[in-house]
Amino acid sequence: MTLLEKMDRLVYATRLDKIIFMKMPPRSFRWTPLLVIAAMVLGFVLMAKTGTAIATDFLIGWLIFYGAILLAGFLRALGPRFTATVNRPLDERELMLKAHAHAASGVVLAVMFSLGCFYMASASVPWLWHPQFMDWFNLGFGIQGIAALLPTWIASWLESRPVADIDD
Repeated sequence: MTLLEKMDRLVYATRLDKIIFMKMPPRSFRWTPLLVIAAMVLGFVLMAKTGTAIATDFLIGWLIFYGAILLAGFLRALGPRFTATVNRPLDERELMLKAHAHAASGVVLAVMFSLGCFYMASASVPWLWHPQFMDWFNLGFGIQGIAALLPTWIASWLESRPVADIDD
């Protein structure tokens, strides 16, 4: 058995093929992304609080922060469909949902970046937090995680809940 065949067997044994080939129905995550964003913020605060020292709080914050970023990627893959496949193109409802979710998340991100610019202008005030070099590095990853998660969260709230059958 070749290496590629072994890797294929591993993918099918772990059921990752359902995610890769989009065999799972998309889910609506309404509150889970909020918990992931809160975990990102908590992990970032724990890392930034300790500075550049490798301490227990820093490592716990690192695990929480980067675990939340990985979870954001999984929620993006398992949430509402944003990507068309050859066998399943996006219909009009999904295209409209995708457009609204990405537009709203763009507005939220633009407001966050604008507030960040105002903070950078006032960062010389003595009692405010002064980011270290690793804080900027982690902040970049946090922005990527939030940018991947916001459209999923917004699209989940824009989707209508399934209507209960009257006969049930």
